[in-house]
Amino acid sequence: MKAVRTGVREWIATNDRGAVVKIGDAEAPEVFSPGELLQLAAATCAGLSIDHRLTYALGEDIHVTLEVEPERVAGENRYSAIDTVFSLDLSSLSGEELERLLEKVHEAIERSCTVKRTLDATAESRHRLVDRPLGQRSAE
Repeated sequence: MKAVRTGVREWIATNDRGAVVKIGDAEAPEVFSPGELLQLAAATCAGLSIDHRLTYALGEDIHVTLEVEPERVAGENRYSAIDTVFSLDLSSLSGEELERLLEKVHEAIERSCTVKRTLDATAESRHRLVDRPLGQRSAE
C-alpha cells in the first residue's frame, strides 16, 4: 500500500489490487478521515469475520448494515472504544438458535479479526522519514 499527498491535508491511498481511498481532514468533503478509517477497519473486519456464520444461519441473501459508534476520550484526541452495531433480521431464529449464533459470531471475531486483535494488543505505530527522490519506490 501507499499514499500520495494531493493537497493540504489530503492524500490518496492505493493498494496493488487497484483500490483507491481519499483521506483528509475530518471537515473536508468527499474524504475519509484517518479516525473514520480506523473505525471502519475495526467494524468491517468484524463483519468480514462473521459473514460466513451469518450466511450459514440466515441465508446467502441476508441484508446486513453496520454503524460505527466511537467512544471518544475527552481532551485526549483518541478513542477508548469502537462499538459496531450490526442490523439484520433475526426473527427467523429461535431463542436457542440466536444464542448459538451470537456465540459463534463472538468466536469468529475473536479468532479472525486482525484489526480487533491488533487494537486489543495495543499495537505500536512507528514512523520515519527517508530521503527518496520522487518516483523511486521503496524496496520494503
